[in-house]
Amino acid sequence: MIYVMSDIHGDFQSFYKMLVKINFSSYDELFILGDIVDKGKENLCLLDFIWKSENIYLLKGNHEYLFERYLQGIVTAEIWDACGGTATRQEVDRLSADKKADILMFLKGLPIYRNITIKDKSYFLTHSGYHADFEIIDPKTGLVDIQKSVDSAVAWDQEQYLFSDDIHYIPQKIKFDKRIIVGHYATLFLTEYGQANIYYGERYIDIDTGNERRNRGGRLACLRLNDGKEYYV
Repeated sequence: MIYVMSDIHGDFQSFYKMLVKINFSSYDELFILGDIVDKGKENLCLLDFIWKSENIYLLKGNHEYLFERYLQGIVTAEIWDACGGTATRQEVDRLSADKKADILMFLKGLPIYRNITIKDKSYFLTHSGYHADFEIIDPKTGLVDIQKSVDSAVAWDQEQYLFSDDIHYIPQKIKFDKRIIVGHYATLFLTEYGQANIYYGERYIDIDTGNERRNRGGRLACLRLNDGKEYYV
């Protein structure tokens, strides 16, 4: 079975409970659409667990990006803390130089997206989804080529792409060549939705149900793509 999750945000306990709930095994695959760190308290143990797992695949989110840039000395402690990174940063600051170098290499190598096909359905997995300034339309179909569009956006400015909320505000006329699955923007805050449930739009699916916003009713979601079954913790 193939599962997708996103925006765990340092909550290793809920993540592990979800693995138990879905009966995750070596025969399954799990794609996490970024933001495993920050805002929670169990950041590096979660990263280490995913890093060592052979069938769990992490995509880069804006919080992995901040982590990477902090290790490179580009993002300051003040900026990262302001974005919810205090607990992660405090863990990282206690690490050896060699361990920091290993983590940096891992973060730099994280992919921005993955294409998968299940039962003739094509899905484009990524953290934020879309940047309106880098829209590439296939002249033959009139559809937005999402992979080329994301490649173009990331080549210009990876940070702007990973922080973009554009997919939630696009005109109705815009159509994509694949169904996009995203995290990044909690469904709790989607206009005219506002629920801690997976959101199914005409053009995209949002699986960030606000795990870091449990005080607002948020929770961790997992979607099984083979049959559309939803799980929550």
